[in-house]
Amino acid sequence: MSGVLGAYADRRTWEVAAYLLLGLPLGVLGFVLLVTGFSLGLGLLVTLLGIPVLVVTILLARTLASFERRLASTLLEAPMPLGGGRIPAEPDRGLWRRLRAMFGGARTWWEVGFLLLRFPLGLLDFLVLVSIATLALCGFVQPILVAVGVDDQIGGWTIDTFGESLVLVPVSMVFLAVGPWLIRRWGRVPAWVATTMLGRLEQRELKRAVVHTLESTGEADGFLILDELELQVRSRPVPHRDPRPGSAAGPGVDRAGGRAPRCVAHALCAGLDG
Repeated sequence: MSGVLGAYADRRTWEVAAYLLLGLPLGVLGFVLLVTGFSLGLGLLVTLLGIPVLVVTILLARTLASFERRLASTLLEAPMPLGGGRIPAEPDRGLWRRLRAMFGGARTWWEVGFLLLRFPLGLLDFLVLVSIATLALCGFVQPILVAVGVDDQIGGWTIDTFGESLVLVPVSMVFLAVGPWLIRRWGRVPAWVATTMLGRLEQRELKRAVVHTLESTGEADGFLILDELELQVRSRPVPHRDPRPGSAAGPGVDRAGGRAPRCVAHALCAGLDG
């Protein structure tokens, strides 16, 4: 019993549930934005009015993707870059080169792809959450409905007696017990999708992050450089690692004795793959 209550008291359960609940409205918003913007922009492209429409659409899409990145990092604890927020900007390269980099960058189209997938996947997330909540509560709501004279029907079966209303109670008790576990498990699916499609750095951003880190540290301390890179490319810092030579904590081990998170390596590999 204490384990069940502890699962409902766990902050992670409600954070994942909030992300799944927001999947539908955010998915609709991103899908409508992209379909409307691209349709209007491509339709007006022959008059050159479509160019600013497409630029605004991409800018809004990248802004929404940055919000999605923060949301996945905060609620799902997904390893996620900051979207360039802390990476030092390049010198002014001119409007045309900036637009070419934005439309030609792999990250832009990964973000567009994520926003398009967010609608069906967000709908699925929403349905999973609602289904779990419904199955966990229906058995306890049914007797109340019958007691106040409200009949219910499931398929061809009409529930109109108190005895019939108790049939679903065991099902609800099971889902009430495993519901938080199912929600957190399902939360790994959108976390993986968000990390795969939004957790990427382009090579130029990765190079700027490395150069800025080397300039700011001023020393060839591998552990310190990794810590600084972590702050550059991720929204959450990792535990501090002991950089001293001969320390009992070897490479990849933090002072608490556990394995150091792999998010830096993931971000670097994603940046190279992008």
